[in-house]
Amino acid sequence: MIETFAYLIGRSARNRLARQLRRLRQPRYSVALAAGLAYIWFIIAFQRPGPLAPEVLEARWLEPAVAVAVAALIAWAWIFAVERRVLAFTPAEVTFLFPAPISRRQLIHFKLLRRQLVILVNTLVWTLLLSPRRFDASAWLRAGGFWVLFTTLSLHRLAASYVRTSLSAHGLSAARRRVVSLAVLALVLLGAVWVASEAWAPLAAGWNAGIGPFLAAIGAALELPATRVVLAPFRAMIRPLVAESAGEWLGAMGSALVILALHYIWVVRSDAAFEAAAVEVSLRRVEALSDRFRKRRRPRAVRREPPPYRLAPVGPPAGAILWKNLVAVTRTGRPRGIAVTLAAGGIVVAALSFRSDDQVAEFVGWVAAMVGVFLFAVGPQWVRSDLRGDLSKLDLLRSYPIPARSLVAAEVASSTLVLSALQLGLLGLAYLAFLGNREMEPDLALRSAALAAAFVLLPAVNLLG
Repeated sequence: MIETFAYLIGRSARNRLARQLRRLRQPRYSVALAAGLAYIWFIIAFQRPGPLAPEVLEARWLEPAVAVAVAALIAWAWIFAVERRVLAFTPAEVTFLFPAPISRRQLIHFKLLRRQLVILVNTLVWTLLLSPRRFDASAWLRAGGFWVLFTTLSLHRLAASYVRTSLSAHGLSAARRRVVSLAVLALVLLGAVWVASEAWAPLAAGWNAGIGPFLAAIGAALELPATRVVLAPFRAMIRPLVAESAGEWLGAMGSALVILALHYIWVVRSDAAFEAAAVEVSLRRVEALSDRFRKRRRPRAVRREPPPYRLAPVGPPAGAILWKNLVAVTRTGRPRGIAVTLAAGGIVVAALSFRSDDQVAEFVGWVAAMVGVFLFAVGPQWVRSDLRGDLSKLDLLRSYPIPARSLVAAEVASSTLVLSALQLGLLGLAYLAFLGNREMEPDLALRSAALAAAFVLLPAVNLLG
């Protein structure tokens, strides 16, 4: 059965990859992919170690800090993961797999195998980003540590979803079947209360004394005996990532694999209400998608206000279609507010960019540039002031005395203008945010030329896409 699941997952991934590659024929997707790959390569190629010594960073901060972050992720899965999307199957999987001669435990294994695709991609990305030497043995060891950590977190989230679903569906009767899980959870909560009682007074005193004493108090709190006991399993999960030698990595991997095995046993034995819970969540997922589709088709309420520009009584008929779509954008969207926000933000960050010790303008500039590039891929899905918004009135459009070519051109031009204006506004904001930065490469002249070229090329690229 594992071979069947592997074939199904492999073919599904191959078909999805082929569908994504076909999209690269459109300029907006190819440009967005090139920009994303260039950004990742820039981060990887120019990554530099920090000023702190690695042994000091790892010994005092890295391991306990990452352990606290892992504990926070697990707590989030228990407290706030109310949607239980981790249980959801696609409608096709519910239709074909659930009636098939497959046990609940085999369905769980299918779920685990399918999640390995995402885990392997995350392992590759984080290994490339955080390994200073990416193509030697240390990178492979760190990749193994990331895989164990991500797999354990995935299993824990899946098991937590089972427990929450069982308790919400069956109440006290389910609590009797989950005695071990609930007992472990109670011990962790008691440990958290113990840590808070031990560390609260030093942390409060450090906070009142300033940032330096407060950071020192955090470091001391992480070394308290109560904190060490509570964070012991979480530190064991991430210790292979901070190992400095192969021998240390092997010793740390043993404990991490034991925790992984315990989570695996927990998941495969938590199949009492698996099928009912999975079907319920999957049906909710389908209903949510249907509701979203109905809301998308439902006409929005428009603000009755005069158009910002009047249509000339004489002119090409296609111009009336373009005018109609642009007026619809001003009534259903908030272009004035966006324009005022970009203009005011541009003035502020341009003034801040001339201060050498200010990082706000640089942060805003990079965010605006990234969002502008991101709009190459997702912008056409968001901006729908074209034929997609008029399909419900297709019979009326066909009755107009306008050639089909002119009608389609006007529809496409409206969304192209709106999307190009938004992209150019973001790129202009990024340009102003780096206006006073004389040390940035490329220099100001090249950035000005690139912005001028964007005014010419962006509408053409959006039109072709």
